[in-house]
Amino acid sequence: MSRRVTTLLVAVAFAAVLLAFLVFMRQQERLVRRDAEVFERVNALMYAITATTDPEEQRRMVGDAQAQLFAELQRMRIPVVITDTLGVPQNFAFLPARVVGEDGRPDTPEEFERIAEYARELDRDRGHVSYPELDLEAHFGEPAFLRRLRWIPWLTATALVVIVGGGAWLIFTSFRSERERIWSAMARESAHQMGTPLSSLVGWLEVLETRERPSANPGEPDLIDEMADDVRRLQKVSRRFELIGRKPKLEPVSLRESVEQLRRYFEARLPSLRTASSIDISVEIGDEAPEVEGNATLLEWAFENLIKNAVDAMAATGGRITIAYLGPNGRRSVYRVSDTGPGVPQNLRDKIFDIGVTTKERGWGVGLSLTRRIIEDMHDGSIQLEDTARGASFRVELRRAREA
Repeated sequence: MSRRVTTLLVAVAFAAVLLAFLVFMRQQERLVRRDAEVFERVNALMYAITATTDPEEQRRMVGDAQAQLFAELQRMRIPVVITDTLGVPQNFAFLPARVVGEDGRPDTPEEFERIAEYARELDRDRGHVSYPELDLEAHFGEPAFLRRLRWIPWLTATALVVIVGGGAWLIFTSFRSERERIWSAMARESAHQMGTPLSSLVGWLEVLETRERPSANPGEPDLIDEMADDVRRLQKVSRRFELIGRKPKLEPVSLRESVEQLRRYFEARLPSLRTASSIDISVEIGDEAPEVEGNATLLEWAFENLIKNAVDAMAATGGRITIAYLGPNGRRSVYRVSDTGPGVPQNLRDKIFDIGVTTKERGWGVGLSLTRRIIEDMHDGSIQLEDTARGASFRVELRRAREA
């Protein structure tokens, strides 16, 4: 939904910028045409003045030309200050209120000094015109529309940068979504393909359970029971792949129970995972931790990925993994999965959840991306890598169940 809204906003912004640019250019075209018409009339009067020999007619034509020019100056509201050769103001027109005051009638030396300073300011920008025979100088500003015109390129460039940035974000998110859709389709197909051999394994286990079991040494696990547990685990993995590509049904889930099951599962298999035997998994989730709104299978998968990454990171040195409940944060419950391993390299911290990013030599870089998808996209929660001096620490927030 957010991509659709962003696409619509980018399209509307582009259309608005294009429409505003067309309207502005149309206005400029009308202004230029009007200016050209005025100066054409004045130019025609000048030629007519030189063509007539009647002094009275010449004065009338000069008056008409002056009236047209003055009307154009009024329309364009060009600031004008007339001073003597010493810079003392003699007359002015269309000055801003900051110079002549709100009433436009300066009558104090300070106000006239402001007008003289404004004339010098106009000189720095545009210079002035001298009339030696009259001992006067004319200082001109620029029309108001030209002052507005200065901002048009910056506003247009800013709008285009925003539009291009939004388009680039849409392309990036669309590309990422397409990769995730392909990955989800492959996951569902893998689950489908696993169904037949799993059913066969379940059948063979049922056959084995009907036969007499070989006696096991005291303290050793029963092999058939362990095989059954692993087959059930494979069935759960198959179910996970089926769920990953669609929106799951959310129900109240006790994370304490799910994490305890994961702890027991990993502790029983740590020796067979080629890890140091000194890895300790601690669950600090008390009875006060409320249930969260989620899918038990997917949430267990997400936390399993975090624990498995920590186990892999500490395989050579050993250490401690802690899954803790930190308390409420508004409508959500906050959990932390931390370890005492080597941590995440600084150059990977900002993209650790991207597909293909991994700290392992032979890793695929899928686990954390999958975890983020489960927690954020499927459960409307959040996950982030915390800044720690040692090890890796992930903060997970999930919505509390309504009953809680």
